Amino acid sequence: LDKMLIRRQNESFLSLSRVRAIAQDIGLKSETEQDEALSLFHERGVLIHLTSTETLKNTVVIKPQWMIDGLCKVIRDENLHQFDTGDIEKRGLKKDLSLLFHEALATRDFLEYTWDNEQVDFFIDLMRRTLLLSEWNFKGEKYFLIPSLLRKKFQSHANGVKCFFDFSDSFLPIGLFPRLLCLCVGFSNKFKHKATRRPELYKNFGTVELSPGSIIHLQEEIVSQRIILFAEN
Repeated sequence: LDKMLIRRQNESFLSLSRVRAIAQDIGLKSETEQDEALSLFHERGVLIHLTSTETLKNTVVIKPQWMIDGLCKVIRDENLHQFDTGDIEKRGLKKDLSLLFHEALATRDFLEYTWDNEQVDFFIDLMRRTLLLSEWNFKGEKYFLIPSLLRKKFQSHANGVKCFFDFSDSFLPIGLFPRLLCLCVGFSNKFKHKATRRPELYKNFGTVELSPGSIIHLQEEIVSQRIILFAEN
């Protein structure tokens, strides 16, 4: 562990192969032992080692603040933490920036720019697994949806058969609704070859065709602390 953490001064993460080589040097020969040690250190919060995908598994984060900083480069308040618009325009990403803050859709090129082409697949996988991001493949568009960046609010009401998810006895968790939108859009993408309807999304509302002909509307009501699901008749 010490041999890994001493590298924090100059590095934020290590590849799994490098970690295994360090483990070999100190006598942890089997991958089973190495994985158990990584799991223990992860549970204790000493480092972060996620294993739900191969991309995540192959990166061991030894400086957790680096991971948080990486997420904050994308999920940010455009007024408080502005991008360098001059540099963005110079790189031909002006439309990409507008798309991000107007429709919460990110291009691969813009994410690569934001993360300085470092560990891009790791961050995309991380955001996908934590429901901070979903693929957006509708009508020939290939983007990434980041629903926490949705700003426009829906001012009307949907119609149809409805049910309520009532949190009034406790509280409606912050970030739950955008994650729910992310989950629904991700599910809808499974039917991308069947020309599903392009989702219509707002900060507090979303219309998603989960499968061909099966359309739902989701609405968040902060005051009443509930989420309403409408299913079209």
